[in-house]
Amino acid sequence: MEEWSGYYGEGLSYYKATVGGIKKGKKFGSAVYYNLIGLSLESFLTAALTKDGFLPEHSSISYMIRELKKKYDVPESFTDDSRFFNRFMNMCSLDIVEVKEPNDEELLRLVEFLEQVKVWTENLLEIPCSTETAS
Repeated sequence: MEEWSGYYGEGLSYYKATVGGIKKGKKFGSAVYYNLIGLSLESFLTAALTKDGFLPEHSSISYMIRELKKKYDVPESFTDDSRFFNRFMNMCSLDIVEVKEPNDEELLRLVEFLEQVKVWTENLLEIPCSTETAS
């Protein structure tokens, strides 16, 4: 088994939990789905990076996209969408700040980004794309 396949499998599991949860009426809050999306994105992008034996130094979505762009044709929209994803990130801070959770529309935008990353990763790894989507 190649190293990337474990990361891809994790990403797919988080993806299915996200899409399944949203399809079943969003039983959890937006913060839970946001975190599942982040775990799935991180896993898919790590799978893409480890395809050629590169293990990322950082797990931020933006960092991994920048690293992938050095070697592959990555859609420019991934950069914009990763910045949008970061808007909801709960960063460690000494200041108490209220972090905004994504609303339903924003959550669907994040799921769309996740689906695009999933398909792009599957193409890179030469995995037949599944037809399961959040729509």
